[in-house]
Amino acid sequence: MLGTYAVRILLAATIFVFSITAETLAGEKLEPYAATPDRVLVIYNADWKNRSEGSGAEQDSREVAEYYAAMHADPKSGKKPYLLGLSCRHPGKKHLNDWAIREESTDNRNGIAFRGKGPVPGRGELVRDSRKVELHISEPDADWKSLRISCRSEVTGEEKVVPPISTALQIRGIPAKPGDDAVYPPLAEGKGRSIRLDASRFFPGTITMMLTLKNRAGTVIRDLKLRYWDIRDFVFSATGPDGIPDDKILEEDVLTPVRKFLEAPRNALPDGTRLKDHILYIVVVHGVPYAGNGVSGIDHGVTTSWGEHGSLASVEQRLQTIYYPWPKLHPPVISIYSSRGKDSDKGVINHLITTAMRHPLFGIRWNPYMHPDTYSFIRTGAPPATFINLPPFERERREKKGAFFAYAVSRLDGKTPEEAKRLVDYAIYASKYLRPEMDAEERGDTLKRFLTPKLSSLLESVVVEKSSGGKELAALGFPIRESERGQGVPFMVRPASDASSEKSDTRDWRRSGFYPGGIERFVKSSNGLNHKNAEAWQLISQGVTVTAAGAPAGSGGPHITNTTFWDNRILLKYLLRGRDLGECFLRSTCHVNWSTSLIGDPLFHPDLNHTIVDDTPPRAYKGLAIQWAVRDGKATAMVGTELDFDPSAPEVALMNVTVTAADTQPSTTRTALYSRRPTIVVTGLKPGRSYHFTAELTDPYGNGSVLREVVSAAPGSGQ
Repeated sequence: MLGTYAVRILLAATIFVFSITAETLAGEKLEPYAATPDRVLVIYNADWKNRSEGSGAEQDSREVAEYYAAMHADPKSGKKPYLLGLSCRHPGKKHLNDWAIREESTDNRNGIAFRGKGPVPGRGELVRDSRKVELHISEPDADWKSLRISCRSEVTGEEKVVPPISTALQIRGIPAKPGDDAVYPPLAEGKGRSIRLDASRFFPGTITMMLTLKNRAGTVIRDLKLRYWDIRDFVFSATGPDGIPDDKILEEDVLTPVRKFLEAPRNALPDGTRLKDHILYIVVVHGVPYAGNGVSGIDHGVTTSWGEHGSLASVEQRLQTIYYPWPKLHPPVISIYSSRGKDSDKGVINHLITTAMRHPLFGIRWNPYMHPDTYSFIRTGAPPATFINLPPFERERREKKGAFFAYAVSRLDGKTPEEAKRLVDYAIYASKYLRPEMDAEERGDTLKRFLTPKLSSLLESVVVEKSSGGKELAALGFPIRESERGQGVPFMVRPASDASSEKSDTRDWRRSGFYPGGIERFVKSSNGLNHKNAEAWQLISQGVTVTAAGAPAGSGGPHITNTTFWDNRILLKYLLRGRDLGECFLRSTCHVNWSTSLIGDPLFHPDLNHTIVDDTPPRAYKGLAIQWAVRDGKATAMVGTELDFDPSAPEVALMNVTVTAADTQPSTTRTALYSRRPTIVVTGLKPGRSYHFTAELTDPYGNGSVLREVVSAAPGSGQ
């Protein structure tokens, strides 16, 4: 790998070149691009044993994968997504049936190997940098004349006293904020002091620094013996001391099988093109583990606290960079400040030897497909994001000469297979019908739908082109609420008036859910797929179409940070103008080898130049189906139907079910979310009685239809 300074120069040059290109292309009309379904690889867990009640499939993971392929199959060309089932390659093990892929070797979390003489650092030991010995002593009554510092070489045993006038020693005031960029004030009477020492100038190799200090009463207030190491004695390690890669299981069970599938001649296109070069998007479905170790199993994070670093990355982010030349990269050995650690309670400031891989792999240097304004708003005074006529991802990847060949990878998941499949249904429906008029508060009257200005004209207007996020959505006519930093999330939350008879435009996704095409995410420490109550699972259960989460939250992963999710300003700018969600995910994210899971169908393609109003009433593929259960003298009916869902004419609907019986008042129950397979559980019925069931279907544009009445008798209490 290039040295740190060279990397900075290369990054600056890359941004400069990209900026020139951006300026040249700004203002031009974007060329739309919709990938054909055969440019998607769907990965499922062939070892998954879970099978949902009532499912006709042998197991849930494969069911979701096959559903995705069936929904996106092109009836004219016959093109459809490719499927690959993964199985654990290690006899007697079940590596793929845990939420994270567990490695047998875990000794490379620091990513460095000792090549010097003397004692080897112990596992988990803090490897302090001998060039940066630092101690902060805040006691105002310290007797600084009693300060004694000495260094002992752990290679030769020789010991030297550090004289107070040594140029290797600096004593100053305590900085307001410690760290690599700390500013040290001059000494002040009655205030604490910082002691900094370059011990490498006394001895090469490992040393022990000894320090004693008394107060004015003669009491010892510091008596320290601290081990420090010579950064020159370390090299980057891809495996750790045992020589076994710390991502070996992930490589053997996931990455290698995927590469073999993509490179196999038998899977190549008729013209000889390998799937490696043909596939653009990879979809990981329900049942595949959320996380595995990042590259080489090295801990990484964004904070100065090593307690918030972790080795886990999302399986999707490892697949994204499956063809990056990781084995050829040799990151420099560096020293970084750690805000916590052993002896920090005694004022010891730890500068630890590690690899540059601990830092986030961030920006255009690592994701050359990223829009240059992604997360620009985190920089004070940064101008608004610029609309750029970016070439389609397919063409850019083909023409871009460089080592970083990437896929756009996302996940389709839910607490149940049905929730995962609903992500697909909603994406297909919204790809055709996403418009402001979908919203109940915008439907108003029938004529209003057709009098709305053509969205393609609005997209090309100056006010829309120069706005982003929430302002862009408002200019396009979408109802929005106060959103995160004006980014336009949450998007397409249903008002209360669409979820019930309540006449209100109040929007709370937890109560009323989302329309197809809805977008929301939460950058929170608790929002990890390994937490069953994480916000991501709640959002999916409430009908979101696009969301994200940490693959792990804690539990071995790095601390979540804002910039590890997508920048919704960039995503919306290109998604609504004719680019696939998969490409937009890649354009609007700036981290690789991270822990984030992006959730959504990469073929989601709501190009507002072509979306239309749905004016067709929902059609049921079958009539109402009634399933009965009797328990404790009470009967329960599960009432459902399946809509006629042609991907070229998709349908989702709410369903109202009215139940009547002799001598009783009718009762009505409504589904909470739009669905291709609306189902309602009706409780409080009596065994042995006959009931009449009628149902009404309503789609997201308010079109309605009525299903034929069904008469069904509840089983007797003895059945």
